[in-house]
Parts: sequence; structure tokens; C-alpha cells
Amino acid sequence: MRIYKFRDFNKEVEKQYFLQIVLDNVIWCAKANSLYDEKEFKSQLNCEPSPDTRRLLSEALAKYRLTDCHLPNNELADLALKNKSFENNSRQSIECLINECRENIGVASFALESNEHLWREYGGNGNGVCIEIDIPDHLVGNIYHQVDYVLKKEIHVDRFLKASTSKDEVFELFKNFLLTKTMEYEQEKEIRFIGDVGDICNVSKESGARMKIDGHISQITFGYNVPESTLKTLVTQINKRCKHKKTLIKKLP
Repeated sequence: MRIYKFRDFNKEVEKQYFLQIVLDNVIWCAKANSLYDEKEFKSQLNCEPSPDTRRLLSEALAKYRLTDCHLPNNELADLALKNKSFENNSRQSIECLINECRENIGVASFALESNEHLWREYGGNGNGVCIEIDIPDHLVGNIYHQVDYVLKKEIHVDRFLKASTSKDEVFELFKNFLLTKTMEYEQEKEIRFIGDVGDICNVSKESGARMKIDGHISQITFGYNVPESTLKTLVTQINKRCKHKKTLIKKLP
């Protein structure tokens, strides 16, 4: 699959990030807590019981039960469903899981296409670059995941109850937060790398990690507003590497 990474040269540090990608074949994987958009973690909690809610709640009570009540777990689950006391506890616990997600999950964002909107928003309005990367198809759906665009972000309480008893489900819940956006972002056509920060090399405790790109940089496209002096300097630095890797360099007219 072909994916795209934009850099905005209006920010001087982005030129260094660009060179790291091309020369070192690494990309910055940010911790989820550094994502600038708070909407990333805003989801409505759907507490309408499903046919599985009672069973999942009973399993969660069996693992974490803190009450001195002598009722069996299934009866206690019935009581919690009846008086809806589980709803407030679920919301509080989800906030704890979100904080864990912010600390432990790494995110790198890419696009599925190059378009005018992305150049405007992430390519410095033409004073930037678009890096085209070919990644193996088997990684899509494994470590690279397409973002789902929905009318509203919503999580069912069953997802939380599953996460409360299974580490694997916790990671799935994290992905639910980070791989779902509302329709206002649909133009971004985003695909994201999602991984455990602890499994990525060169970790910075504060902000993230440098991640090796498992793919081939096939083309580098400089924007139409990149100054000639900047273009000349950067091309000189990457030219040898690009020739060796058969990476095409071009500039938009």
C-alpha cells in the first residue's frame, strides 16, 4: 500500500524531521498524550444494556469486586443494571484507561492520498514536502490502521467491560479511541501506525519514540512554495541517498 507523510517547512524543526525520515529511515512516533486535538479522546458512552452486558458485568465483578455484599456476582450485576449504578463507575474507569492510553500508546499519522486539503493543512500550504512510502500490504490492519469516520464517536459499555478483564481488549479499546474520528476530518483520509511505546526503539519518556519505517520511500514531492534556497540545500543532502534507493525527487509547479 502507498501512504503519504507531509511536513511543514514553515516550522524549522520539520526540516530535520524530514531529513531523519529520508536519511535514517525513521519517523517520529508520538505518545498519545501529545496529540493536540482533545477530540481524539472524546466519546459518548452508550450504557444501553446488550444481551452480553449482564455476563460481562458479572465477569468484571468476579475479578474486581470490592464490596462486602454477599450476593452472588450475577445477582449483583442484575442489581447494578437495575439501578444503573454501573454507568458512573464505567465513566470513571474509562477516564483511567484513557490516561493509560495517553502514556503507553504511540501514534504516527499518514494519509492515504495526496490532495490540496492535506497540502494546505500539513504541507505548509505549499512550503513543505510530501513523502510517498510503499508499505507491505500485510502490515495494513496489523500495525497500520485506517481511521474510521463516523457521525459521532461512541463506545458501548460492553467494550469497557471486556477491557476490564483482558489486556488484549484494553489495546483494542485504545485503538477505538485513536482510530475513530468524526466526519469533519474525513478529508484527511488518514491511516495510523498504532503501537506500544515500550516496543519501539529510542523511546523518550516525555513525548514518544523514533520508529524504523518498514517500507520504501518511493517519491519525495516538494511543495510549490518551497524557496529555491531551501530546495537546493535539502536536495543536496538527500540526493545521494535517493539515487541509491531509487527514490524520485520532484517539485510541484
